[in-house]
Amino acid sequence: MSDSAIINAPIPTAQSLCPLCHEIFLDPRILPCLHTLCLSCLNRLRPFTSTRNGSETQKSLLCPVCDSEVVLPPEGVTGLVPDMVAEEEVLREMLRSGAHEPPCDLCGEGRAQNRCQDCKVNVCEFCCQAHRRQTRTARHHLLPMQDLPPGLSLTPVPLCKVHLLEELRLFCEPCSVPACRDCALTRHQGHAVRPVAEVAGRHREHVQKAVMEVEAQLTELEAAMKGVHSVKEALNRRAELLREEVEVFTDKYISAVHEHRSRLLRDIDEEIQRRQQTLSLQGARIQQQISDLSTATSFTKGLLERAPDVHLARTQSLVLNRLQGLRHGDLKMAEMEEATGIQFSPQEEAGLCQGYRMYGGVTGRGVDPERSEVRGEEASGAGMNQSHHPQPAERLITYQPRGKIMGGTS
Repeated sequence: MSDSAIINAPIPTAQSLCPLCHEIFLDPRILPCLHTLCLSCLNRLRPFTSTRNGSETQKSLLCPVCDSEVVLPPEGVTGLVPDMVAEEEVLREMLRSGAHEPPCDLCGEGRAQNRCQDCKVNVCEFCCQAHRRQTRTARHHLLPMQDLPPGLSLTPVPLCKVHLLEELRLFCEPCSVPACRDCALTRHQGHAVRPVAEVAGRHREHVQKAVMEVEAQLTELEAAMKGVHSVKEALNRRAELLREEVEVFTDKYISAVHEHRSRLLRDIDEEIQRRQQTLSLQGARIQQQISDLSTATSFTKGLLERAPDVHLARTQSLVLNRLQGLRHGDLKMAEMEEATGIQFSPQEEAGLCQGYRMYGGVTGRGVDPERSEVRGEEASGAGMNQSHHPQPAERLITYQPRGKIMGGTS
């Protein structure tokens, strides 16, 4: 390939690339977490077996994109639903790059250059001219293959794998699978079988409602994420103010005060680090929920906009399960620590430092287990009880950084 051809080659879109191998999708399959991967990539993943309900076993694997555990169907990865939207995007990408030249659906000889939106067929230039000359098809809408709008399928209606000439235009709701006319009369006899367009239209409303509910939660999570960043910034600003106060206070002393100042600054840094770690953990959990909800929302919107009816009908339960799982997930978050919850108390006694009595301490810090102990004592004195027997008591003793003891009896 020449350098100019390489430069002018179109860049594949993210919708046509596998997130694991970063190549064009090859037989893409949808995981229950709504991430799509090549079948060959899924086959390279190592599934594991888990026990459900005490005895029943099931195979699962970890999604390499979101690290979620997903349960595989009994057939394994081959039983996962094919992603027809991704397949369509790959076909469009190949058409744009010139790597694929579909044949004419009418004559089967020429290279298809246009698609009739009324007949749902791809036609070559010769058949396109004939299409326009015939009275019955003269007003049909023909579009160049490269200019087809999103959501317009390039492929014909899927055919039945059992009755090879029959189209899958029906859907068995009890079995949740598409069916042809012959399968509806044999394999699905007595079942509630409806036209796939009718089933897709009914499920489209349910899926759309689920997306709207999840989008509302996504907005709340994004606002919460902004709150995390805001508190972290306020915490950093507060730390700077505290450092300034500590600097002014400790400048009144010479070597002893410098040592005292170093201890105070270390206390502040430890508390800021602890609170930042807490906020970072909260932010990571929120970010993961945002990622899961964004992926599910984007995938579902693409499904609603571009998926054929048969694909929407086939995947609606998969999508709804994922959206409902995300919507009913645990969204409870620990209350964020206030940036102003940590204070500097210049009047607090800090003990002796190099023979000088020091004042000033950092308050609002959590109890340090390494500086605390619980002591058992016997309480005494009149009025405790009528039998005058000593009663055991426990006392929490906390050693402050300067050796000061604080505690209470329980």
